[in-house]
Amino acid sequence: MKRIILSASVLALLSGISLAAPAEAASLTSHERAALARSHAHLRALERQARTDGHVSLWERVKINLAQARYHARASRYRHN
Repeated sequence: MKRIILSASVLALLSGISLAAPAEAASLTSHERAALARSHAHLRALERQARTDGHVSLWERVKINLAQARYHARASRYRHN
């Protein structure tokens, strides 16, 4: 009996999550999704470039932190618009 109740509650929880995710993704326009993808790619490129020599300098860390702040601000602005 416990197993059935637990399985049903997990299934209900997972179905709620899977239904909520497409609604959030669908609320962004194609332009907004592309801008977020470009911003994320830029952030990852900065991180990759900074780690190539095995040492992340202070200036590289500042650039990465600023890119992260821009990415998160843009994502928040698009999602809560």
